[in-house]
Amino acid sequence: MPSQVIMAAGCMVHQLPKLLDEFHDIDQTKIRMAFGPSGALRMKIDNGENCALFISALSKHTEALVQSEKLLESSILGRNPTVLICRRDLNIVTETALQFITNPRWALGVSTTGFDPDANEIKILSRVAKTAELNAKHLTARTRLITGGREKPKAPSGRNQYGWIMETQDVDLLLTFHSNAIEAVADNRDLKVIQLPPTIQVTGHFGIGISSDADSEIKAFYHWVLSEYGQEVLARHGFISLRGNHSSALGRGH
Repeated sequence: MPSQVIMAAGCMVHQLPKLLDEFHDIDQTKIRMAFGPSGALRMKIDNGENCALFISALSKHTEALVQSEKLLESSILGRNPTVLICRRDLNIVTETALQFITNPRWALGVSTTGFDPDANEIKILSRVAKTAELNAKHLTARTRLITGGREKPKAPSGRNQYGWIMETQDVDLLLTFHSNAIEAVADNRDLKVIQLPPTIQVTGHFGIGISSDADSEIKAFYHWVLSEYGQEVLARHGFISLRGNHSSALGRGH
């Protein structure tokens, strides 16, 4: 029976198993992975649920858990910028992305957990509306909120949810984390990734933290993923390194 629990933001559902595979030095039969909205997972840890390692899409959650001594230490895992996924046949570049996003001709979607009030989809739609001088409520109303795992209809086994939805559900444009975009494009070769202009881009600062109950293998994985090589692996999954940002419950007189 798994003795160590890793909790992670739902957007890590594809990346985390791959990171564990890359690390090698961990017995995955001893691990149970639980995915969900970062805020909801933080509440579970706050309420005493067992968690050896936590990856949050918002670093404030891991930092707060260190302050409350539910986690032993935490670090910034990396930055994960929002990007635009679109069909390859659409002539979109960074400079014209806003024009396409705000044009009602194109069906717009945004990835979301659907549960977290701090989720980035609210921020990016607000930025788009403000930059384009549009009514934010109108933009939100015409935008399809797409979840990675609870969406109905659900993608067939072996297919990426976002790649499949854009192929079958008449979604022309999708705003999502770069890590999600890489998985979607790998699944659906008719898609491409467009970087967003700085005026509307929102970047997720992902946090990672370990508890005092983490065993030696979990601790080793934590330090590996923050190492230079681990950060190179993360970069292949769409993250931008932010090495050196660290907080700890140690050294506070305990």
